[in-house]
Amino acid sequence: MQDSLHLVFPLLSSILFVLAATYARKATSLGVTPYTATALSNFTLAIIWLVIGLSQDAWIPLGSLWQAVWIGAAFVTGQLATYLAFRLGDVSLATPVFGVKIIMVAFLSSMLADQGITTSIWTAAALATVGVAVIQFGASANSETKLTARRAAFSIGFALLAATLLSIFDIAVQRAGKEHGALPFLSTMFVSVGVLSLGLLPWTNSVAQIRSIGASKPLLLAAGFMAAQGLSVTYALGQFGDATRINIVYSLRGLWSVLFAWIAARFLAKAGSGMSRSTLLYRFIGAVMVTLAIVIALIR
Repeated sequence: MQDSLHLVFPLLSSILFVLAATYARKATSLGVTPYTATALSNFTLAIIWLVIGLSQDAWIPLGSLWQAVWIGAAFVTGQLATYLAFRLGDVSLATPVFGVKIIMVAFLSSMLADQGITTSIWTAAALATVGVAVIQFGASANSETKLTARRAAFSIGFALLAATLLSIFDIAVQRAGKEHGALPFLSTMFVSVGVLSLGLLPWTNSVAQIRSIGASKPLLLAAGFMAAQGLSVTYALGQFGDATRINIVYSLRGLWSVLFAWIAARFLAKAGSGMSRSTLLYRFIGAVMVTLAIVIALIR
């Protein structure tokens, strides 16, 4: 069990991600563009890692700078594709597609990272993927939103693009962290993410706009939580590798989102208390499958 202690990082990230998504939805509902939250989160990460890099004098050689730039570009583009999938479609349509990231990471690990994947890890990855899909299928079955075939196709396409890019990102961070050291590589890579995110500025809200719609607090909380979860999970990837198991534990965010929604509906009288029994059943089954996948991964 000693070799599983690093999985605390993706576990923490899975909780922080749900908190970030909750505040991001709040900010978006007030009129903040997805690009604004993405850029602010990336700038926060860039500043944190810039301070770490300067204080530790931890940077990769200039000759390897291209690695940090292309991996940072995969991160930024993957985030943008995620938001576009939600914007063009529906969360309950796009999210099951993100579940294939677990399988993609397992496949890429075996093909590119010179890391053998045991049968138990493949089983856990597949089970977690199906569990995520079942959780979200319950939401889809309960949704009254109807999408055109064209918008649905674009939503699924962007979700697949996001899953692919972020899977490549995970494996690349794992390899580069092993080659250069976690701190030097992550410092350089996230500073490049901040620079690349400057390209999002034309589509972001101004400070005056954010204040006028009263979105400052939820936006700052969303960006802070998103940056914190990104910091935690990418540090685990860069320092410890083990991308497949990290992604399996990280998939617990689907379970936390169900639990948070149930608590809000049950005890805080929030919208969504009218959830059907079939929806609750789907979500419960999916949550059990994800939890079982994590247990299998931990006892490999």
